[in-house]
Amino acid sequence: MTNPFRILFYLAALTAACFVTLISVARAEQTLPLRDGWKLQSAAKVSADGAVLSSQQASTDGWYTTSVPRTVLAALVDNGVCPDPFYGDNLTRAPGYRAGRWMVMPADSPFRKPWWYRLVFDIPADYAGRQLTLCFDGINYRANLWLNGRKVADAKDVIGMFRRFRFDVTATAKPGRKNYLAVEVIGPAQGPEKRYNTKQIEATTGWDDHCPQPPDANMGIWEKVYLKATGPVAVRNPFVLPDLEIPSLAKASLTVSAQIVNLTDQAVETELQGKIENISFAKRVSLAAKQSRWVKFEPKEYRQLNIAKPRVWWPNPMGPQELYRLDLTANVDGKTSDSAATRFGIRKITSALNQEGWRKFQVNGKDVLIRGGAWMTCDILLRFSHRRYDALIRYAKEANLNMLRSEGFSIRETDEFYDLCDRHGVMVTQQLFGRSIPDEPLAVACVKDTILRIRNHPSLVHFLGHDETYPTPSLDKAYRGLIARFIPDRSYQPHSGAFNVNERLKTGGTRTGTRELWTFANPSKYYTGKNDGAWGFAQSGGIGGIVAPYESIRRMLPEKDQWPVTNSDWSLHTVAQGIHYFDVLLQQLDARYGPSDGIRTFCKKAQTMNYECARAMFEAYGRNKYRATGITTWKYDVAWPAAMTWQYVDWYLNVGGAYYGAKKACETLHVQYSYDDGSVWVVNGRYRDFGGLRVTARLLNNDLSEKGRQTAVVRVAADGHTKAFVLNRPKGLSRLYFLKLTLEDADGKLVSDNFYWLSTMPELPGKMNERWEDFSMQPRSVPDYKALDKLPSVRLEVSKQFVREGGETVVSVTLKNPSDKLAFAVHLAVLRGKGGHEIGPTYWQDNYFSLLPGEERLVQGRFATQFLEGAEPVLTVDGWNVKP
Repeated sequence: MTNPFRILFYLAALTAACFVTLISVARAEQTLPLRDGWKLQSAAKVSADGAVLSSQQASTDGWYTTSVPRTVLAALVDNGVCPDPFYGDNLTRAPGYRAGRWMVMPADSPFRKPWWYRLVFDIPADYAGRQLTLCFDGINYRANLWLNGRKVADAKDVIGMFRRFRFDVTATAKPGRKNYLAVEVIGPAQGPEKRYNTKQIEATTGWDDHCPQPPDANMGIWEKVYLKATGPVAVRNPFVLPDLEIPSLAKASLTVSAQIVNLTDQAVETELQGKIENISFAKRVSLAAKQSRWVKFEPKEYRQLNIAKPRVWWPNPMGPQELYRLDLTANVDGKTSDSAATRFGIRKITSALNQEGWRKFQVNGKDVLIRGGAWMTCDILLRFSHRRYDALIRYAKEANLNMLRSEGFSIRETDEFYDLCDRHGVMVTQQLFGRSIPDEPLAVACVKDTILRIRNHPSLVHFLGHDETYPTPSLDKAYRGLIARFIPDRSYQPHSGAFNVNERLKTGGTRTGTRELWTFANPSKYYTGKNDGAWGFAQSGGIGGIVAPYESIRRMLPEKDQWPVTNSDWSLHTVAQGIHYFDVLLQQLDARYGPSDGIRTFCKKAQTMNYECARAMFEAYGRNKYRATGITTWKYDVAWPAAMTWQYVDWYLNVGGAYYGAKKACETLHVQYSYDDGSVWVVNGRYRDFGGLRVTARLLNNDLSEKGRQTAVVRVAADGHTKAFVLNRPKGLSRLYFLKLTLEDADGKLVSDNFYWLSTMPELPGKMNERWEDFSMQPRSVPDYKALDKLPSVRLEVSKQFVREGGETVVSVTLKNPSDKLAFAVHLAVLRGKGGHEIGPTYWQDNYFSLLPGEERLVQGRFATQFLEGAEPVLTVDGWNVKP
C-alpha cells in the first residue's frame, strides 16, 4: 500500500521544484518600472548638486510631484502651475511662451535652465548578485545622471531625443535598500538668437506650422524608465526578416537575428535559444569581456525556419492581420541569463517607380492604391494614452485609409503606435528627420536606434529621408547604409517630394502639396489639375482648412471667442500663420454656400464643404488608379484642439464632414461621380471581379423633381475601375440640383450609394497668385449652393437601440424621412448623458448623409462603454435642415 505521506512529500518536492523553475524563469524577466513617485524642480531653485540630490540628505520640499514619462511643462500643468493650456488663449500665458515658429527659447524662458527629476525607489533584495541596467527609453534633450551619490552618465554622451540609453549600475545600485536617482535634464532650443534658414537644427521634435510649439520644447523624460536585472549576458534588438514567396504565398523563409551583450569583465559562453510557436533553434556563442555580438539564424542552415503555408499579414481591408511571436533566451551555465520577445508579421511589401516615375506600392504581390494621411505627434505635451492612439488608428481603419506617414518634425513614434498599426492593418511610412541637422553623427545615432526599435513591425513599409528637402550626401549615404544593414526589405527615398513634379525621379517618386492645396482645394481640383491633382503620388496634398465640428469648438473656445472666427483665439487654434492663412477658404465658403450668421451655421456649412472636397479628392485617386498611385493627405490628426487646420480626426476624437467624405470615397466597392467630365464610375478595391452590377443615376432638381435617370449594368475587374456612363444633363436644371447614385449587385442588393449636390454654375478657375506671403485665388465662376439655406425643415422618424457587446456599446439607429422634402447632411452623435459632451471616439458606419423623401436607413455606431463614465447614452440627430 502506498504511503500517503510519501505521496505528499513527493508532491511537495515537485511543487518546490516547479516553484524554483518559475523563480529561475522570472529572474530572467525581472524588470522594475520606475514610473511613479518622481519629484521635479527647476535648477534655478536648487542649490545642491547631483551627488547630493542622489543621496538621502537631499530635501525635495517645494518640489512638484510627477510620474514619468512626463515632460516638464506637462508636469507643471498637472500640478496646476499652468491653467489648461489647450483652452482659449491660456497657452499664451504659460511661462516661456513664444508665438509663431521658433528655433530657440526666449532668453528669459524658465526652461533655459536645466530641470531636475528625482526619484527614491526600492530595489528588490533578490536583484542582488545580478547585472543591473538602468534604462531610459527617451530623454529630451541632454542629461546628467546620478545614482546613490555617483555620477552614472554625462550630458556630453546622453544627448538626442530619439535614442535609448542603457547604463550599467551593478556596482552603484543597492538591492534590498532605498536608492536615490537624480536626473538633470537640459532642454533643446538653447542656442543663440539669430535667423535660422531651416525648420530643424537639433535631434529633437519640432512642430512645423500646424500648431503652437510648447514653451519647454518638450524637455524632460518623455519615455519609460526602468531597471532591468539579468545574468551576465543580455539579449537586445531581436529581429525577424521574412521572405515570402510571391505570388503563391505558399512558403516563407525567416532570418532571425539579435544582439547579445556580455555585461561582465570576464569572457563567457552562452547558448542563444529561439522559439517561434512550435519551431525551435539554438546556437552557442563565445563572448569576450564586455563584448557585443550580432547573432544570426539563417534558413539555409536552420531549415526549420522555412515555413509552409504561413499565416500572412495584410493591411486592412486586403486581408487579416496575422502576427507571430519570437522568443529568444540566452542561457549561461545552464541557467537563464536574459530573454527578449517580439511580434512580427510575414508579408512582402515593396515599392518602386513606375514608367511615369511615380512610386507605386505592392502588398504580397498585389498592387495597392495608397489613400491615407500625414500622422502628427498626437499631443504637443507628449502625454500619450492608449485611448488616443487606438482611436486615431482605428478611425483610419474604419475609413479604409491604409497608410499613415509619420512626419519628420514629429517624434519617432512609440511602440504602442506601431503595435496598434500592426493590429488594425494600417501601413506606416516613417520619415527620419525634417531637415539636415549640423550634428550629423547624432542624427545617424538617432536613426539607427529608431530602426532597431521599430523594424519588426509589419506595418512599417517605407522610409522617407527628409521633409521637402534632401539630406546632405553624407546623411543620405548613412541612412541607406543603416536600412541595408538592419532592415533591408523596406524601401527608402531621400526627399518627401518636391513642388516641381519634374523632380520626382530625383526625390524618389513623390511630390508635395502646394499653397492652394493647403488653403482650399475645390472638388474638381483633383480631377482637373494634373500637376497637383490625382496623378502620381502626393505625400502631402490636401483640401485645405478643415473646420472642427461645433461640439469641439465649444469645448476649446470661450463663447465670446467663438464668433466671428477672425479673432486672436481662432488664430491661435488654427496654424502658426493664423486664421488669415485660410482667407481663401473663408471666401469660398461664403461664395458657395452663402454667408454665415453665427458659429453654428458656419460649422454646419464648413462640414458640408469639407465633406464634398475630401470625398472628391479620394474619389479622384480611385478613378485614376494606377496613373494615380497614392496620397497621404496633409494631414490626419492634431496635437491639440484645432478650430481650423488640416485634421480629419480632432483633438476630442470627434470626426466631421471631411472624415466621412473620405470614408465614403474609400468604400471597397464604390460608385462615384467625376467632377471634370460628368462620368460615373464603379471603383473596386477588392481583389476579385464583380459582374452584373447595376448602376443607377438620378438627377433631381432643387424641388426634388426628377430630371433624368440613367442605368447601366457593368462588370469591374479585381482592383479595377469601370466607367458606367457620362451623365446626360437635360435643360431646365435648377441652379442647385442633386445627383443620387446607387450600385446594386446581381441579386439586386444595394452595395453602394452616393449623394451629390451640384450646380449649373461651373467651377472656372481664374487668376491665382501663389506667392506664399499673399496667396489669393479669384475664380471666374464657382458653384452656387446658396439655395440649400432655403431647404424646408424636416423632422425624421427615429428609433434607436443600445446593446452592449463585450466592452463596447453598439447603437443601432433607424431613420426614415416621412416628408416630401430632402433631409440634408444628417448628423448622428451619442452624448454622455443629457447635455453632456459627444462621446469620442464613436465609430459610425456613415454620417453627414442625406435622405430623400420616404427613404429609410439603418446606421450603427460603436463606442467603448467605459467612456459613458456611468451616464446614460443620449442619441442626438441633427442636420442642415433636420429638426432635433
